Amino acid sequence: MNEGLVKYAGLYARNGAVAAIDYSARASAYLICGEDEDGIAVLGRILAAKLCGLDVDRAFDEHADIITYPQAQDAKKPAKGKKTEADKPKRYAVSVDDIREIVGSLYLTPFELDKRVYVIENAESMSEICQNKLLKSLEEPPPRVCFVLCATGRLLPTVESRCNRIELPPFGVDEIAAELKKYHKDVAAVTLAAWASRGNLGLAERILADAGFADTYASAKKILALATGSRMFAKTAAVYEKFTREKTDAVLGVMEYLLCDVARSLVGAETVFDSADVKAVTVGFTPYSAAKSAEHVRTARRHNSANCMPSAVMDTMILKIMEEKFKDAPAAR
Repeated sequence: MNEGLVKYAGLYARNGAVAAIDYSARASAYLICGEDEDGIAVLGRILAAKLCGLDVDRAFDEHADIITYPQAQDAKKPAKGKKTEADKPKRYAVSVDDIREIVGSLYLTPFELDKRVYVIENAESMSEICQNKLLKSLEEPPPRVCFVLCATGRLLPTVESRCNRIELPPFGVDEIAAELKKYHKDVAAVTLAAWASRGNLGLAERILADAGFADTYASAKKILALATGSRMFAKTAAVYEKFTREKTDAVLGVMEYLLCDVARSLVGAETVFDSADVKAVTVGFTPYSAAKSAEHVRTARRHNSANCMPSAVMDTMILKIMEEKFKDAPAAR
């Protein structure tokens, strides 16, 4: 869990489904879903505390009967010459050993509370073997045992059907900006982070921690503004030709959501990003071509993460975006 989000616990605790749950809840398994991985983990701790009759301000204390998985592993030493990512929250997958440990401890008597709650973060990282090993415990847990699964992706239908589903919807841009301003003084940076976070408070915090995000955002806008036709291909490619894989992924992430906003703008809907920024990249797009281009960006991100050459990934994507504009041009006239 990203400890930096604990200060926003009050905001997450206002989630209606969680606020309605208290110590008397009879359900023994919950599944918290959404896009905000860090926020889901925070909400999972809050729910676990409520199930044990604890206040929100005690949700992040150490409790012998609230156990979080996966357990942190010893960090491996980086290879010589490699950069570390010590400043980023470490993400671990749930292992078979974690599930064995959970199943083996289910019948222990609670030490200090009246219940034992197992919080499983990154639950979507469980293999099918892990999920099936856990299934019986979800179906028929011992008395005074509860499970809280936190997932940004899908689980096996048999697992999901045993859980009470709780959604963590995106927050509003204004709501995120108001929260961020309590702890960050750079108003321009806060405004940009709120736009770019897409309602994801954890992402907003990561953006603010990234000193290069303003440049990433500017690069994404410039690429989309230049990608107006084949004659502009060379100038467009010059923007990204020296991007690293990490920089490429970051720029693609912004481009995807800018294109979604272009589609919204062209049908008169409210945009997430600043309307002037969105308008600056709408040239040549129709709602359909913008939506199709966003799909091409998502494909490019997958190829980039699969170790394809970043510049080749970007070249292919830009040509596809230009093709979408050309194909849809008659409909735009």
